[in-house]
Amino acid sequence: MTGSVLFLRDDGAAPAAGAGDTPVVAEQPGAAPSGSGASARPSGSASPSTSARTPATPSAGPGGQPGGGTDVVWPSPATTGVPAGWRPKETRTTDLKITRAGAVVKDIRLVNADLIVAARNVKVQRVELQGGSIINDSTSSCGNGLVVENVTLTRAPGRLTRNEDLPAIQAGGYTARRVKIDGRPEGFRVAGKSLNCGRVTIESSFARVVSPDVCGDWHGDGIQGYDGPPLVVRTVTLELVQRSSCGGTAPFFYPAGQGNTSVDVDGVLVKGGGYPFRLAMPGSVRNLRVVDRSWEYGPIDVDCSLVTAWDATVVTVGPDYQPIRTVRQLPCNTG
Repeated sequence: MTGSVLFLRDDGAAPAAGAGDTPVVAEQPGAAPSGSGASARPSGSASPSTSARTPATPSAGPGGQPGGGTDVVWPSPATTGVPAGWRPKETRTTDLKITRAGAVVKDIRLVNADLIVAARNVKVQRVELQGGSIINDSTSSCGNGLVVENVTLTRAPGRLTRNEDLPAIQAGGYTARRVKIDGRPEGFRVAGKSLNCGRVTIESSFARVVSPDVCGDWHGDGIQGYDGPPLVVRTVTLELVQRSSCGGTAPFFYPAGQGNTSVDVDGVLVKGGGYPFRLAMPGSVRNLRVVDRSWEYGPIDVDCSLVTAWDATVVTVGPDYQPIRTVRQLPCNTG
């Protein structure tokens, strides 16, 4: 494999050649993101159009599982993120900026620091970010080809969260697998289309977005599209936990009026928010599971005239997010 594996010490020095599995890599000091993608502020008020038709509703599978199977495990905090017992090889408290195409960033913990990807085809594996974000749109072009696997993004210890905190991961041209986002005020951002960011794929991942300590004008989401390229979702769990005095938008929010493109959803379990699932752009939605009575206004807010396929049910779940019972079929009847 071409590229480099990065294990950087806090003192900025690269480990000596031949030391275990750690190759020599020079430190690349970070910089605050300054590209247009990083500074874009999405709105939380976009809503679907009022004219719609209701497409046919395919039959849903038993047990609340994607595809009707019984062997699918919905992602949870226990099955995503860095592996159990994982320990970082390096911990750093300053931003890490990657400028080498094909680099591999592995087994690092960043505390109150960002991972800034300014190169193509970078892989991020077994990395923990406490308070920082993964950003690949800090320049005038997008770091397409980014792959993020077994990564955990949590709030920083001893720090307040705020409504203006950046999304945990942004902006586009990335694939997220087995990623855990927990306790952050914003989850996955699907953005950067104007910077030529490519398709976003999120699979086998978990995001629990929580009202920030300092609320302000908060519009939190598990997944939000803003200037969004095409989005693919496969077996993802999204939860929005909000205080009565600090409401967010939705676990899944891909609206009209924000420059978005299209979606291909097959397997998403959503819980919480005013409407747990909000979609106003073209695409297909299969194996949508909405947790019963977790919403404030209704289970979905969808422009059904734009949906080419629809399969959804309302379910109850256990503390491990696994469906216990299918309450009812959920037709696409809004918009």
